[in-house]
Amino acid sequence: PIEYLIGMEAGGGIVFYIDETGQHGLVAAQEDLLESNYPNWFFNAYQWGCFGTNVFGADGINIGTGYANTINILGCTHYSVSPAQAAFDAEINGFTDWYLPSRDELAEMYNTIGNGGSEGNIGGFQNFPYWSSSEYSDTEAWCVTFLTGHVFRISKGNQHRVRPIRSF
Repeated sequence: PIEYLIGMEAGGGIVFYIDETGQHGLVAAQEDLLESNYPNWFFNAYQWGCFGTNVFGADGINIGTGYANTINILGCTHYSVSPAQAAFDAEINGFTDWYLPSRDELAEMYNTIGNGGSEGNIGGFQNFPYWSSSEYSDTEAWCVTFLTGHVFRISKGNQHRVRPIRSF
């Protein structure tokens, strides 16, 4: 079997989490998704969607809950595609099973392959907030800023970056 290591390229992305078996884990895409409404805008940001709506089943924050959150928020839109839909629709390096990370999955990315990692920002993250798939309330969802690793909740109407993940 393959010995997976944090920071190695595998499964279409960069390994940022490995489970206790050493054979399964999570990879982050090597690049952010670009919001097509802002192709030349430096921020390339998405709105979370479903502002004013509690989304049943989108409140998972732990590692392993991002996929279920993403499935439950696929219908959320505001003026364009939601970050969950964009991640779910992505085809990256031949893989089509990407999703929006949960709050803790996103924080783990910062702590392993982002600025908080021992090797530095090998994931190539921008020093901006990134959306998680974890809803906090009918008007707020969780973000992590990749400048400092600060985890916070913010209005679903704000625009933030998206980095999809997949499990292996």
